[in-house]
Amino acid sequence: MIDREKIVIMISGHIAKNLRGNTPFQNTSEFISYIAFKENQKKI
Repeated sequence: MIDREKIVIMISGHIAKNLRGNTPFQNTSEFISYIAFKENQKKI
């Protein structure tokens, strides 16, 4: 099983590389928080 921290770093790097400032989010963690919020809203 892959270490959770490694996955976060890998995904964060991938998102940051692909977005390249073409987003209203200040950083990757804001983007991830937004996605988590939206997923949580689906469950309600």
